[in-house]
Amino acid sequence: MKLKSSLLDTNFATQIKAEEVGKSVKYLLILMIFIGSGIMIKAEIGIDDAAKKMVTVLKTKFPDFELKDGHLKCSGVMPFVLNNADDKNEKDEVIIIDTSGKYTPEILDKYKSGAFFTESKVVYKKDAFETKTYNLSDVKVNLTKADIINLITKWTIPALIFIFLISLFFIFLAKLLGVFLLSIIGIIINKLMNAALDYQTIFKICVYAIVLPSIIKFGLSMFSISIPYFWILYYGIASFYIVRFIKEFNKLNEEAISTN
Repeated sequence: MKLKSSLLDTNFATQIKAEEVGKSVKYLLILMIFIGSGIMIKAEIGIDDAAKKMVTVLKTKFPDFELKDGHLKCSGVMPFVLNNADDKNEKDEVIIIDTSGKYTPEILDKYKSGAFFTESKVVYKKDAFETKTYNLSDVKVNLTKADIINLITKWTIPALIFIFLISLFFIFLAKLLGVFLLSIIGIIINKLMNAALDYQTIFKICVYAIVLPSIIKFGLSMFSISIPYFWILYYGIASFYIVRFIKEFNKLNEEAISTN
């Protein structure tokens, strides 16, 4: 009901005026829990699917391997190449394991991105402009293929739950920071409109001013729609509601003066 009123009720300023700052923050928290939950659930379904696919690929396509004391040992024929070439047979991402020394890291030049494993190091190509080399001796744990499969299978769900809760917390903090930043715009509009509202009132106004742009941003995220320079639209809508609420406050003040 409050969500509907903040968007449509032309007398919503009366509720804002009567409300404590703490209740406005609580409303923002509840709103972000709903919005953040939707965003994170979508993201975590994707992560869970990726983890399951990774386990399947490890079980069915990768050779048995062991990383021990900074050295990688693999069974099977070397080199091992796993490439996800598309329908046009263009070489995209690749994973190459070669403990035989037949290939060199330059093999990655044929691909857009990928990783090249030798017995003692990993060369990771992020894109055409960035390639990094890591020494396996820096890895202080011993791992086998079975260990990695077990790790992914056992800890994906607990990790997703932890990430979900932490993400909600930071989403709320980010939105709260956004309200503080929007308050600067609110202070400027307040002066331009000669409303003489105190900062607490401006802060409460800004909490409700970001409701609609936040919902729009949530909808775009759910449908994976990207709008260039969306922040302009975001703050434009929020500023529209700030102006609307301040006008309502001015009207309340005028009515109070006329009554007296």
